[in-house]
This record gives sequence, C-alpha cells and structure tokens, in this order.
Amino acid sequence: MATESSVDGRIVQVFRHLGIARAHVGASMLPDWQGLATRHSDLVASLTLVCPLALDPSDLLVVASRLLVFTGDQGARPERLRRSLAGLRGATSITLADCLGETWSDVAAELRDEVGASMLDFLRRMDAHDSIKEAALTEREGEVAGIDYRVRGAGRPLVLFPMALAPSQWEPLIPMLAAHYCTITLGGAALGMVAYLEARGRLGYMDAVRSLIEAAQVRPGDEVVEIGCGSGVLLRWLARRTEGANRIVGVDINRYLLREAAA
Repeated sequence: MATESSVDGRIVQVFRHLGIARAHVGASMLPDWQGLATRHSDLVASLTLVCPLALDPSDLLVVASRLLVFTGDQGARPERLRRSLAGLRGATSITLADCLGETWSDVAAELRDEVGASMLDFLRRMDAHDSIKEAALTEREGEVAGIDYRVRGAGRPLVLFPMALAPSQWEPLIPMLAAHYCTITLGGAALGMVAYLEARGRLGYMDAVRSLIEAAQVRPGDEVVEIGCGSGVLLRWLARRTEGANRIVGVDINRYLLREAAA
C-alpha cells in the first residue's frame, strides 16, 4: 500500500492538487511509473514508456492494452525489452531506427518528429476508447509533496515523468504535445535519475569523498571543482563541510541535471 511519503503516494497528491482524476502518462524509469501501473491503474488512461531501462511484464498486466513502449534498435537492452513485451497482449511497441536506447539517449531531441507523431497517434487511439476529462488548468509552475510540476497547453491531461539521463528530457516534444494536451512535466529530487543519484550519493559515495577530501588536505580558500556533479548531492555536502571557506563549483554535461542541482 502506498504511503504519502512513497513515490506513488506523492504522485497521487500531485494528481489531487491539480484536480486530475485520470491522465495519460509518459515515463522512463521504473520507480516513477511502477506504483501507478500496479496500485493506481485507475489514474492511468495510457502509459507511454520511452526507452525504459528495464521492465517486468507483471507490473504492466493491468495497463497492457493502453501501453506504448519505444525501444531502440541497437544493443542488448532493447532486445531484452522486446522479449519482455512479447507476452503483454494488446501492448504497442515501436522500434526507433538508429537508436541505442540507453540511459543517456536523447530521443526527444534526436528523433523528435518520429517519437512525437507516434505518441500523438497512440494517444488519440486511446482517447477514442477512454474519454477522460479535460484538465481545468492554466499554464503555471508549482510544487506538491516534493515534486515540481509545470503546466503547458490545454486539453486532456498528459503527465510526463523524467526521462533518465536525457539532457533535453521532454522539452523538444513539448510544443507538439501541448498543442493537443494539457502537458504537465514533473521533476525534483523524488523522481527519475535525480532520486537515484541523490540516494547513491548519500549511501555509497560519501565515505569515499570524505576520504578523498581529507587526503587532498583542502585548505580554506582552495577552490573545489566536481566534474560530473549530477544532482549536486556531493556539492551540498562539501558546502556544509567547508562552511563557506571554499569556492565550490559543479560541472556537468547534462543540462537537465544542472538545472535540478541548481534548484
């Protein structure tokens, strides 16, 4: 059973806050969508998974007939995903040409037209069988239960969770999607790769970083630069430890993670 502090409990609170009884959902990482698909499937008008890292067919049995999964055509991961989908009757699978489909794949930017057109076609087919209510929302940003949201467009609600390490996330697709749907992008420390990096930083890396800082003998006034800072979990620890005595800089190639780290 979901609690208010669990991921799906937080998501339910976001739905309630926005007045959404049922929505189309787009996601990638398992912890974001698993609870919705298994415990709150009544909230899910359809589920689109974009190059998921992994999936267990048993998590998707209830929503199989309203499921769309994009996979790449290269590497072992997409082939494993396609085998997993084979037993899900009614599920739709689309293979993206010349796409590796890894955690860092930026399919929204690189294959915008193909992904956007296929997704809109699927959503329209779902709408023909499930007339969900349009969202009575104005374009705005906010935060509920530790989850950030941004509303764009009007129409039936489409809730989008983070797409793993993709630098552009859903942004290249937003104009196309928001022209037809009330598109709500979610973010924050409780979701996606940010949640994973935050947990890994707290549980796995801190002792190693502590030993490294001690060995480097960082002195007041020294500048500390972290290359590949991700969500900024180690930067915040360093800032607390040094108590303002050092300039601390985080660098990352991923624009999405930099925005989350700054937030």
